[in-house]
Formats: sequence, structure tokens, C-alpha cells
Amino acid sequence: MFSNIRNSCFLLTLLSFSGFQALSAPDSMAVEVAPKKMNVYFISGLGADERVFTKLKLDPRLNVKYIKWVRPLKRESLQHYAARLSQQIDTSQPFQLVGLSFGGVVASEIADVVCPQQVTLISSMSIGVPLSKFYQQMIRFLLMSPLSAPLLKSANRVTYNYFGADTPELKKLLKKILHDTDSRFLKWALVRMGGWNRKERVENLFHIHGTADKLIPIVIVKPDIVIEGGGHLMVYAQADQISKILNHRLMAIDSVE
Repeated sequence: MFSNIRNSCFLLTLLSFSGFQALSAPDSMAVEVAPKKMNVYFISGLGADERVFTKLKLDPRLNVKYIKWVRPLKRESLQHYAARLSQQIDTSQPFQLVGLSFGGVVASEIADVVCPQQVTLISSMSIGVPLSKFYQQMIRFLLMSPLSAPLLKSANRVTYNYFGADTPELKKLLKKILHDTDSRFLKWALVRMGGWNRKERVENLFHIHGTADKLIPIVIVKPDIVIEGGGHLMVYAQADQISKILNHRLMAIDSVE
């Protein structure tokens, strides 16, 4: 009798265990954790906005965000300004920075405040270019003139040439960007960029630069990859080529464990 009871208990236990497995299996199979996207913060050029990045075709696994420029405080340093911009970044998640032109300079300074997994520069500088005191004072003197803002914000043959705007579409874009740029910000940024004295590249930095960049000539920088014929606005004019490089570099970083 005890043997029959023992066998019955064993059978019930086995059936109960099997039933539990059968019930729990579909639930465990149904729970799928979606992979988290890598946050990538883009910082545009001098006074521009995300319009310069609209031609890029980025991997959908990237969560693209755009840093918004804010008005600089009176006599604010570049480092203090970068610290204020860093407040737009969610540092609780892994992230990367992509900086274009002056945005690349700011990205390097932001990297000193927060800890991006990678900093990618496009048409920018990784360290400060030495300028004489005379040249720096000359910049300040020119920018103090009431005529400097309208001159700097005007779209003409000179600005088109230096920015590499050689198509009607690029000229139209540049004209809009210059028109929308705040004069006070433009003056402040030019002075800060001219006096930028960073000595060393930030860690995990990748620099893309064009051979035809006239605003920041390639001879004064040391890029990691060179775009033949790329001008200062190559992120827009040669977007397909830049997109492939960005997708490869940005996705090479393991986003979330």
C-alpha cells in the first residue's frame, strides 16, 4: 500500500512539475527585452542647427539627438559654456558625441565634463591652432565694429567659397543658416574659437576632414580619415559617404551590456 502511495505521490509531483514547465515556458518565451539604442548627440556648426545633418542616413539602431545652442553669458568661457550644454545629455545611459566645425570644439570641451564613449569630429579641430596675440587682438577689434555682424552674416561669393557652397541647394541652406544665426553668439564663438588653446585630443576621438576645407584647412589638422574633395559642408554635400563612415564608427561601440 505504501508503495502505491509513494508511486502516486511521485506521479503527481512529476505531473505538477511538467504542468508548471508547460505554463511558464510560453511566458518566458514571450518576454523579449528589446535592445537599447545608443544615444548619439549631434552638435552643429557655428550657430547652425540640425538642418546641416538632414542628408545623413544613420543606422536606425542609433538614437539621434541634437544639442541646442543657448545664448552665451557675458564674458563666458568656452569651458563654462560647454558645461551648460552638457546638461542636455542623459549621462545615465551610454552615449557618444558628434561635433561639426565649432560644434566639434565644443564637443571636446563637453567630453571633459561628461564621459562619452566616443567623440567624432567632422570638419573641425581636435586641438587649438596657435594664433599670435596680434591676430587674436585683430579678431577682437574687427568683431567690435558695428558693421562686423552684417558682414559676417551676409551670404556672398566669399562666404560661399569658404564654406564650399558650390550648388544652389548648398547656397540656399547656408544663406538660411547665416540669416538665423544670432549675431551676439556668432561674435562670441569666433573669439572663443580663435583663442582655443587645447593641447591634447580627448580620449576615444575620431576625426573626419575634407581636403577642400577652406575654413579649417587640412594642413593645420591631423584627421583620422580624409574625404577627397570634401569642403566644410561635406556633411551635407557628401552625406552618403559621411553616413557610411559614421554608421561604421558609431555602431562599433558596444552600446549597452
